[in-house]
Amino acid sequence: MLDFLGAFSIWLVQMVGAWVLAAVGLLLPLLRTSFSRFALARSLATSGVVLALAYRYGFTADGFSGLVDTIIGKYLVMGAAAAVALVVVSAVYVAFGRPRARRDRLRRLFVRRTDDSTIPGPLTVMLLLLATTGFLAWVMKATEAYENDLIGVLSFLIVFLPALAFLLLVPFSVAGTVFNAANAHPALPPLAAPFVAGAAVLADRFLDGVIATPENLKDPLALAGLLVVVATSAVELFLLHQRGHGLTRDPDGEVWRPE
Repeated sequence: MLDFLGAFSIWLVQMVGAWVLAAVGLLLPLLRTSFSRFALARSLATSGVVLALAYRYGFTADGFSGLVDTIIGKYLVMGAAAAVALVVVSAVYVAFGRPRARRDRLRRLFVRRTDDSTIPGPLTVMLLLLATTGFLAWVMKATEAYENDLIGVLSFLIVFLPALAFLLLVPFSVAGTVFNAANAHPALPPLAAPFVAGAAVLADRFLDGVIATPENLKDPLALAGLLVVVATSAVELFLLHQRGHGLTRDPDGEVWRPE
């Protein structure tokens, strides 16, 4: 009886937790100071490359499961690259601040206070999304290990919708905003985004045989997507600098959207 109650409690935590954490994960990218058309272009270009290459080189080889595995693999590499890029540009961001401003810059990386509300900073968003990804991966893996096929199928159907929404929508936002890095400073997303797009395109160099990116790196679609991200990031950084929003200047609480 105790074994049954223990197993049921774990199952309930998995089912409820998947919905709750996926909902929080979908809400977090919306808590941002801005989402410019540059971020939208980066999101479309990066996600378009991921989905197109996954369809072309995953679906035709291994069926639907191969497509899903390829998308997950590419998104995991992209998310890992986004995390590394954000940590690096965050360190640069704090280092470039005046000695008296570095503590405030570090605080904005975790929480940003505006005139109307308090929103999470990029490092907080990153940690929460990575934790949610790990939890959902654990739950999906657990549904495959249930001895009772009926319970396994039922559990999979319960968590499939939140996991799918999280998988498709959250990386789209991360590709353009890099965990809402603009919550700390508007120059951080365009600085980090090219590395995220590059990781999504060149993933097979790190996971040979797992990610089905074509061997020919001159693939027009991949290069076009990468160039779009680099170009939009460069233009955005130029406009930010022209309007006095360079990396060395603190935002002073204002919200600026490059147009």
